[in-house]
Amino acid sequence: MITAARTAAGRHTVERNHWRYARSYETGAGRCADRATARRRDRPDDQARGDALKLVIKPHRPLRRALVIIGAGVAVILALAIALDYGHWQAIARAMVSTGDQRLLLDEVITLRRENEELRYGLSRLKRAEEINRTARRMNRESLARLEAEMAALNSEIQFYRDVVGASEAGVGPKVGGMQIKPLDGDGRYGYMLVMTHVDKDNRLAEGVVQLDLRGERQGKRTALKFAQVVESGPETLVFKFKHFHLFEGTLRLPTDFIPQQIEVAVRDRARSGGAPAETYDWSAVLN
Repeated sequence: MITAARTAAGRHTVERNHWRYARSYETGAGRCADRATARRRDRPDDQARGDALKLVIKPHRPLRRALVIIGAGVAVILALAIALDYGHWQAIARAMVSTGDQRLLLDEVITLRRENEELRYGLSRLKRAEEINRTARRMNRESLARLEAEMAALNSEIQFYRDVVGASEAGVGPKVGGMQIKPLDGDGRYGYMLVMTHVDKDNRLAEGVVQLDLRGERQGKRTALKFAQVVESGPETLVFKFKHFHLFEGTLRLPTDFIPQQIEVAVRDRARSGGAPAETYDWSAVLN
């Protein structure tokens, strides 16, 4: 009971103190209002300013304000962190995709390079084979042309010797069976071939000399050149001693201003006085 009495007394004391506090607050508020009214009456010019002023009473809560500020800062930091983390993961994802694409492109480039090397090697082999074939064809053409030229020369020589043999007559002494002139490299250079024949029933030797002169024009005048003047290689004099056939070969070098037209050949046989009459050959007829 004592405790209940003390509790009731404490409540009564608190209520009384609260009533006093409210009464004093109302009294103070009334006094403030009276003072404001008096001031408005005393200073009518400041009426608008006084009306604009309002008394706002807010509870002072520094801890809550600090917590709100801290929470806002933490929220901003978290948002920035999330944004940065998202951007980081996005960059990683793009990098991974780019790395995968680059790897595929690199593999494709390697494959293309390998194929390119194979194609280049195949092309080089084809070029080499074509070059070998072209060289072989050229050599074959050259060989064929050379063989044809040799065959033509052989046929010409065969015909030449055939004519020589067919023209041989028994008992007429040594004579010119045939003559050929071939142009050589160099100005005025020619190769000559002169065949002598002798058919005798008694099988005697033919001895003598052949006189050969070249007739033509030089500086617009008729000119004759002796064999010794134009001989370059071979015998300097055409002296012979044989039974059936004899061949003279060599080269001639004519003056550059000399135009040959005819060749005059005379066979001087020691067994016969005077010898056979001279024979004249056209230059174009013996030129081969």
